[in-house]
Amino acid sequence: MTNPDYGTQRYERLKESIDEYLGEQGDDRGVGPFLRDLRKACIDLNFYHQECVDNFTTVQDYFQ
Repeated sequence: MTNPDYGTQRYERLKESIDEYLGEQGDDRGVGPFLRDLRKACIDLNFYHQECVDNFTTVQDYFQ
């Protein structure tokens, strides 16, 4: 048996997460919670990556 490549694994994880929101019943399921959490994740990732960019910029500025 071969291991799926990274792209396939990533797709399967995404599909599983979407199914948890849209394919199941419950108070914290459905389009509203999905969009809320997707928005929050994008904000969190943006903040994290901005910190990384700021760190690289600080180092780059040091050498200029």
